[in-house]
Amino acid sequence: MILLLETIHPDAQAILEEADDLELVRDPHAFDPAAYSDVRAIVTRGRGRVTADVVAAFPDLAAVARCGAGLDNIDTDAVAAVGAKVLHAPGVTTGAVAEQALLLMLAVGRRLAEVDREVKAGNWAVREGFTSTEMRGKRLGIVGYGAIGARIAELGRALGMDVVCTTRRTEGLDVERLDLDELLSTSDVVQICAPLTEATRGMIGAAQFAAMRPGAIVVNTARGPLVDHGALADALESGSIAGYGADVWDPEPPPPDDRVLAHPATVVTPHVAGLTDMTYREICVRPANGVAQVLRGERPDPTCVFEVGA
Repeated sequence: MILLLETIHPDAQAILEEADDLELVRDPHAFDPAAYSDVRAIVTRGRGRVTADVVAAFPDLAAVARCGAGLDNIDTDAVAAVGAKVLHAPGVTTGAVAEQALLLMLAVGRRLAEVDREVKAGNWAVREGFTSTEMRGKRLGIVGYGAIGARIAELGRALGMDVVCTTRRTEGLDVERLDLDELLSTSDVVQICAPLTEATRGMIGAAQFAAMRPGAIVVNTARGPLVDHGALADALESGSIAGYGADVWDPEPPPPDDRVLAHPATVVTPHVAGLTDMTYREICVRPANGVAQVLRGERPDPTCVFEVGA
């Protein structure tokens, strides 16, 4: 049996149905492993979590797949410890997420949500005395410089921005590398692209917001828990930063009384950066193919295999 913790693209679902019996869990947050048996593979997207306890419940487990790139909702060490494959779709959403980051940066800077709301309410006069932030000549500081960060850098340079980054990498960089404190204190836009680990959880908190240039814009298209949302709300309400754009949250979905959501200088999308006409199918089909290959006893496509500890 293949356990599907969330809905996926129909083409990917068809691949899994050909490989084995498929069972969809209706609510991944109320998921009880004891209710299932003979599970050989688990497939999830971003909400369903595959913990060590889940892995231990299925002695025949051969593969765990994430229809996406990040693996923070999967205990990869636990999966590897039982000899199962970890499968995902790295790199597929690079272009789409970078475009979403640019969209959010521009939407916050140009106060798009505010003026859209006012014009639709009949207030064309909102333009009187209106000002917004043009990105040309501004500094874009990218926190975490993988494939998505590099693509955002290209887009930023196309707008005439000065681009810098902070990263553990020391070689092969096409932008200036700064330490985090210098990046925060000199950037007009702080773009968060770091992976979520125990070391990076809450990496942008009260001290980091205080270090930012007055009027800075912060954009997060990586993971919600990278940002301390209480400190973020304080920074917005005090006016020490000009705005926040995000495609990710902590928790997801956010509670209705979230202070950041209530602030007018925020633009928020519901973790949809990778869900485009070009990417959604691929981020589902590639891991599904990998699962089918594993269950048939074949070697899965190495581009979708996560090597734990590599």
